[in-house]
Amino acid sequence: MTAFRLTAALLIAVAVGAVAVAVAGRAGGSPGGAGDPDLFDSRHIVFRALGSSEGRFASVPASDPGGPRTLAGPRCLRIAAAGDRAVCLRTGRTPAQPHEVVELDDRLREVGDEPLSGVPSRARVSPDGNRFATTVFVNGHNYISLGFSTETVIYERGGTPIGNLEEFAFMINGERDDSVDRNVWGVTFSSDANTFFATVAASGRTYLVRGDVKQRTLTALKDNAECPSLSPDERTVVYKKRVHPAGDHAWRFHALDLETGEETPLGEQRSIDDQVAWLDDENLLYGVPRSGRRADVWVSPIDGGAPRLLIRDADSPTVVGGA
Repeated sequence: MTAFRLTAALLIAVAVGAVAVAVAGRAGGSPGGAGDPDLFDSRHIVFRALGSSEGRFASVPASDPGGPRTLAGPRCLRIAAAGDRAVCLRTGRTPAQPHEVVELDDRLREVGDEPLSGVPSRARVSPDGNRFATTVFVNGHNYISLGFSTETVIYERGGTPIGNLEEFAFMINGERDDSVDRNVWGVTFSSDANTFFATVAASGRTYLVRGDVKQRTLTALKDNAECPSLSPDERTVVYKKRVHPAGDHAWRFHALDLETGEETPLGEQRSIDDQVAWLDDENLLYGVPRSGRRADVWVSPIDGGAPRLLIRDADSPTVVGGA
């Protein structure tokens, strides 16, 4: 597919960043111990541990996010979990497979892997654990500029690909759009695992879309929305909305009421490039970069209240377990 042209300066910056990310995930073949047997039965926050535990799959009870973390599974560049399954996007173990998605069972044991065609960016698992989605950068490694290409694939449990979302029919106002520069990223699943939301970029614009796996369609709902996340009650989608061209001020998290169409900004006013996860129906989790390759997980209420630090030295959070 055709991508917009990147400037030389951006290419150099991206290359440096990509090398740093690859180094961070180089220990992809170093698995940890088995996970907590109660991990998926009670509410836990799972995340990618940073600092001295660079890239390890980690978890804490949702009731005690500041408590001791349990490390298990492999080292990853991006993780996600739901139902009784988790996925780890990591650096591959052979030159023939430089990046891969690894499926993990309910004890975080590796049960299969599939090659990825680019640098890992996003991952999500359906609430029932039966499907998962990956997004990688095929060209470029930064959502600030539209000068990038992505590949987003949905898989069945077991790793069988359902399809590349660029091949789904993209509908705007009832008309099929066949823009050759289309990119798709940032899947979030509904409870039926057939309906999902994602971002489509085409002709210089971004759209929040509702996807249908069976019909293989992507239907635009509104423009200027990226990296959506569907609430557990499936009434609200939160996404990052572009509010400024500069990277330091580019995005602001907004919530969309799917019934009324009302859009409201969240209290988090920093520009953050992440796909939020829902702690519960009222609070959101996301990674905020610090110096170097460090980051922390923050929580922000949906009602516009002030965000606060939740987990130090962590990113890529999702929540598993019962209500």
